[in-house]
Amino acid sequence: MMGGDLGCESEPGAGAAFILSLPLKPAQAPPVPLRPAPKDAVAAAPAAEAAPRRLRILAADDHPTNRRVVELILDSTAFDLVSVENGAQAVEAYRAQTFDLVLMDMQMPVMDGLSAVREIRLHETVMGLPHVPVVMLTANALAQHLDEALAAGADRHMAKPFSVEDLLAMVSDLTAQTPQAAEFAA
Repeated sequence: MMGGDLGCESEPGAGAAFILSLPLKPAQAPPVPLRPAPKDAVAAAPAAEAAPRRLRILAADDHPTNRRVVELILDSTAFDLVSVENGAQAVEAYRAQTFDLVLMDMQMPVMDGLSAVREIRLHETVMGLPHVPVVMLTANALAQHLDEALAAGADRHMAKPFSVEDLLAMVSDLTAQTPQAAEFAA
């Protein structure tokens, strides 16, 4: 489906090697908002530049390969990524930490993504927290799935498989609108 090739080389008694080749295109990382220097630090060192602010992203998917793909796309030099296996873990992580974006699969064991999004929105309301964007990253791509995601409180829906460019563009777009990112914009 991705235009790649899968091969195998085997030698009796020595083992086998499986080779996967994918024609991936280089992608640009989204711009990262900058954290302003404290006012007293500006007076003491006016030439110093602000350090980039690392965006915090929560990714929930029950499939380890899907989590790994997201980890590879969202380079750890620009993002702090917390990956969990189900909706219950996502809700627990969301209650314990602050995130700029949530990427949520729809179908997971223990607690599905729609229930997890509802719990996240309820937590935001009860605690008076700002609205954090939630993207449903799912193989469920029918119109009814999009409607269910939006009704649960998701902001966007992205069907799997998705392109690196599309995911990075969505992350950039949604995190540029978060109160956390706006607070640190240069």
